[in-house]
Amino acid sequence: MGLLEIKNLRVCFDTIEGELEVLRGINLNIKKGEIVGLVGESGCGKTLTALSIIRLLPKTAFIKSGEIYLEGTELVKLSKREMENIRGKKIGMIFQEPSSYLNPLYTAGNQVEEAIKEDLPKIEKRKRVFEIFEEVGLNRSDYFKYPHQLSGGMQQRVMISMALINRPVLLLADEPTTALDVTTEAQIINLLRKLIEKYMLSVLFITHDISLAKSFVDRIAVMYAGQIVEIGDSKEIFEDPLHPYTKGLVMCLPERYKRGERIRTIGGNVADFKNLPNGCAFHPRCPLKRKICEIEDPEEKRIGNRIVRCHEY
Repeated sequence: MGLLEIKNLRVCFDTIEGELEVLRGINLNIKKGEIVGLVGESGCGKTLTALSIIRLLPKTAFIKSGEIYLEGTELVKLSKREMENIRGKKIGMIFQEPSSYLNPLYTAGNQVEEAIKEDLPKIEKRKRVFEIFEEVGLNRSDYFKYPHQLSGGMQQRVMISMALINRPVLLLADEPTTALDVTTEAQIINLLRKLIEKYMLSVLFITHDISLAKSFVDRIAVMYAGQIVEIGDSKEIFEDPLHPYTKGLVMCLPERYKRGERIRTIGGNVADFKNLPNGCAFHPRCPLKRKICEIEDPEEKRIGNRIVRCHEY
């Protein structure tokens, strides 16, 4: 068993029309010290997967079935109090859009200090915040600044400080470079790489940018319409993608084209959870679809070191 093991996870939303299943049988594992990228179009369920792991789902969402293990402990069965001891202490999370998660009424230092789980004297907590600030490239004076006084990159460094202040074993990084300029993005990625190596963290790295995942992760899990359709070694995924959706994502990369060449796109519309087709959810957009694709949802199959969900295999 890996450090994190997700088995057949199904998550639904309560709606006026009834239950709406959004995560549809997620299977995923992350080994100790491994970085796994979760990639896919916006709205496919990537963030919901991370929120399920830390049990911070939206009010109308609930885990219908499945198991989530962290170091052998089944998280789904834990009480709220038990989960609070794991959240932050064992699992740290970097959220999208730090400006939306940082409280504008408290200083950056106060918010990181509040995240410390140990019962320490105030002076010791502040000392620990100063130490983590130094590691992420912030100054001591930033402790006393409010979020609006910090740049986007500095706000993200505060979020990283909050995620790592308790030295967790698992880091969930949800689009950690969203809305950052190219230079700041590179700085944040290099910082994360350094901290992950230093603390030997296991990481679930969520992104819609498959080229960013290529340079950062060990393995890639490709998600479409609430299902993981392919998992494999990062290099193998890019050199020989198996699932038609993965092939489409790889072929969309600008680096594959010469100047002036038209970049290919994936045809059709993004899947609508309220109106998913029968069979494989990708079949309306798939260039390889067959009759069976419109009838049966494919099962996961192991092909060498990879897992793929497609009737072609």
